[in-house]
This record gives sequence, structure tokens and C-alpha cells, in this order.
Amino acid sequence: MMLVRPVAMSDHAEILALAREAGIGMTSLPANSDVLQAKISNAVASFSGSPEVKGDEHFLFVLEDTKIKKLVGTTGVVAHVGLKHPFYSYKLSTIVQASEDVGVYSRQRILHMVNDYTGASEIGSLFLLADYRRDGIGKFLSRCRYLLMAEFPELFSDIVISEIRGVQDENGDSPFYRNLAEHFFQMDFKKADFTNATRGSQFISDLMPKYPIYVNLLDERAQNVIGVPLAASKPALHLLESEGFRYQGYIDVFDAGPTVQAECSQIRTVRKSKKAEIIGIKPLATTTQYMIATDKLLDFRIGFAALEEIKNGIFIDSDTAEDMHLKIGETVRFIEA
Repeated sequence: MMLVRPVAMSDHAEILALAREAGIGMTSLPANSDVLQAKISNAVASFSGSPEVKGDEHFLFVLEDTKIKKLVGTTGVVAHVGLKHPFYSYKLSTIVQASEDVGVYSRQRILHMVNDYTGASEIGSLFLLADYRRDGIGKFLSRCRYLLMAEFPELFSDIVISEIRGVQDENGDSPFYRNLAEHFFQMDFKKADFTNATRGSQFISDLMPKYPIYVNLLDERAQNVIGVPLAASKPALHLLESEGFRYQGYIDVFDAGPTVQAECSQIRTVRKSKKAEIIGIKPLATTTQYMIATDKLLDFRIGFAALEEIKNGIFIDSDTAEDMHLKIGETVRFIEA
């Protein structure tokens, strides 16, 4: 069975191995032992209802292949970004300049440094080992976060965002970063990305220009990647779009990847998920896969398994009951995978 569960302190070594596999660019899962230790500790506190700062919960899940007791992926949700450290984006907008005297009409694209998403919920930390990118597992791992939001809406913002990786070249460098931010940070893209992941965003505030950036003054290679996702991230973007996320002109300050947003209550999985009581545990004839979530924050588990729905409840099999710590009479939230 594929099981998503809250991260535990004992998962540190396997999480670090997954982070190394994920590589550069995944700022929410940096391959740094101490930083990951702190992230895991923060997540454990968040699931127990005792975060360091109320509202700043960081929920980090792991995906476990229960047959071989191995962690094969991660996924997560930040309840509200920007409460402890500023959350920066570039907002792409248009201004028009015209002169009747000389007959010139000019439309210019402008990048403004903003903190518009302060307080929004952010989904991230999505990573899956290559061998498991099959059979709908990646889709399950992406969507399972919405069941947490559906079950505990009071913990999250009305607006949910996701930052998509921007274009990088074959060396892992960002054309956008090289032609803009590198002039101010005086470090290469990989170091800046790692610094942001491990030490926070204060250096962005300290070093980045506060004035608007005229896009047409940038190198053409930088202009061409604004709001464009990395090729490898397009499937993840398509999944987000199928849930109702849309690009609204906000981009990452480092690689210019698009940030997409949705209203939490209108996310497809949130809207269409249902709740029912477990009325029996037995072998099932159906093989249709569902996402099945428990209703307790401390041990919030999401299984990828079959169930049988009837008018007054559902049946699950014994393996699902065991892996998800479920008993007859308990209530679960579910949706077809």
C-alpha cells in the first residue's frame, strides 16, 4: 500500500537521502542535515498542535511504500507564509506611456517586488522517486494535501499558492537569475537558492533592488523565461491546473517560475471529497483506487487504496485498516483517485 503519513524524527536519514535525490531548486527540501532536522521538528510540533508560532504550521508528510517499509516521496503544506520571514514575489504588470507630440505609444512590462502573498497557504515539498512515478502515485501525492485542508479548513488561508520551478539550463543555472539577481547578490544561482532554503529570505530584502524592473531592459534570454515552468515541472503544473489553480502574473524572484493560486474552498479535491463511517472491514471485490484520509491531525494518514461505498457507509480491507490505524465506527474523508 502507498501511505502518506506525518513525518517523524526517526525519518531524518531517509528524508536527507530524498532531498539529495531531489537536487538543486527544491528550496522547501534542501539537502542540509541541520535544516531538515529543524523542518522535521517543526512539522512534528505542527501536527501535535503546538507550533512555535500559531498560524505558522509547517505540515511535512512522507510517502511510504508499506510493503517494503521505505520512504519514496515527500509532500507538504505551509499554513501561512510570510509570518516569520517576508515572502517575496515579482508581480508582472503593464504600464502604458504615450506622447501625442511625437506620436509614440509604448506598452511596457514591469516587475515589482511585492509581498502580496503574505498569509497565504503554500503547498510544496513535492518529490517522488523516479521508480514510483507511475500508476497515479504522483497524482495521489500531489492531491493528498487538499484532504488535510478539507478536514481542517480553520488552519489554512482562503488562498492557496504553489511556486513552480522556473527554466534552468543544462548546467542547472537560471537565465533569469543570471541576468538580474546575480548582479546584486554576487553569488551564483545554486548558492543563492541554497542560501534562501537554509538561511531564509532576509538577504533578498537586504540586496535586491526595491525599484521596478523594466522587462525590456533585461537580456532576451531572461525575458523569454518569465512565467515559464521548467519542462520537468509541467506535469505538476497540469495537476494543479486540473484542481483549479491559475497563474496570476506572480513569479519567483530567483528563476522567474510561475506562482499559481486557487481559492481553498474551490479546489476540486476539497469540493468533491466526502466523509463516511467505516461499517466493515473485509476483502473487497473492487480495485478502484481512492484517496482515504483519517480525521485526526496528530496521526493524519492518507491511503491509496480500494474501498466499497454503500448508502450508510464504507467498507475497507484489513491491510488498509492496519496501515491507516482505522477501526469500524471511525470516520474517514475520501475521494476517487
